[in-house]
Amino acid sequence: MGGPEAIVTGSLAGHNSVRLSKGIPLLEIPVNLAIGDLIAHENEQSKTEDGLRTRYTFAGSHYFKRMKELGLYTTDKEVLKKKIERMNLLNIFDEKLV
Repeated sequence: MGGPEAIVTGSLAGHNSVRLSKGIPLLEIPVNLAIGDLIAHENEQSKTEDGLRTRYTFAGSHYFKRMKELGLYTTDKEVLKKKIERMNLLNIFDEKLV
């Protein structure tokens, strides 16, 4: 993974570690968001030898093509914000857990 992917997955991992310690259900990012699909896709692909050698990034890798094919790529912040709001995930990391 590249920088942005590592930041998001690391933030999710930290957030979920607190949830786990508090007995709160873990947060799963849905696959209809690019990061959710990236996580699910990489997990699935890592079960194969070729998948273990592949880099999964938003910038220029084979995943970027997949993201566009699935309609997950957008640079429109309002479209993305509305999508995240519909999933009730807007500002999810702002939630105080401790």
